[in-house]
Amino acid sequence: MRAVVITGVSRGLGAALFDVSISRGDRVLAIGRHFTEQQQLLRDERPGDVTLFSTDIADAHWLPDYDIMRGFLRDADEAVLIHNAAVVEPIGAVGRLTTEAITNAIAVNLTAPAVLTNTFLRAAPAEARKRLLFISSGAAHRIIDGWALYCTTKAAGETFFDAVASQTRDDDKISVVNVDPGQMDTHMQENIRRAAASGAYFPGQQRWVDAPAEGRLADPLAVAERIIKEHAS
Repeated sequence: MRAVVITGVSRGLGAALFDVSISRGDRVLAIGRHFTEQQQLLRDERPGDVTLFSTDIADAHWLPDYDIMRGFLRDADEAVLIHNAAVVEPIGAVGRLTTEAITNAIAVNLTAPAVLTNTFLRAAPAEARKRLLFISSGAAHRIIDGWALYCTTKAAGETFFDAVASQTRDDDKISVVNVDPGQMDTHMQENIRRAAASGAYFPGQQRWVDAPAEGRLADPLAVAERIIKEHAS
């Protein structure tokens, strides 16, 4: 049996990853603040297969602990952890950002993945095949003016998972990968366009504003299917 843990499943790529995993017959632990009506219906209809863990992942103290994770993974012969949840905000000039926005971005994009990965590796059965996926971004490898926190946290997240990969390189039961999904038609893209219209410091904004009209936003479901096929199947 394959058990899959996914963060940020209420929309966009996370919702698509949830759908693909469920369609494959996986048992899913979904972590986030919100869930769709369909996800809640599936939880009620298939309580053994779908667990919805409601929390604000920005608060590491309220992430699933060892006992919860161990219980979910208890009889899995394959355990998958997909860190999808992320925030692109704050967009703007450093020097004009709020402390709350800075700390929230670090908590969601970096602290939560680190804490959950630590818990996951402690809790997963020793004999199980373990796959860890960090949904990253091209912003981890290039500076996008106005995105200081997003670029920084995605780069730091990749470094963390590279360190985990190095630590576990001699264990053939563990695979670790950073995944750049590319631009997709998601709520995050809407937030980016909203920031572009707000007057915030965002010099390269036109490329993002024009993306929908130019057909550069991929379908999240197609991206999710590719990610699962290439890295978690």
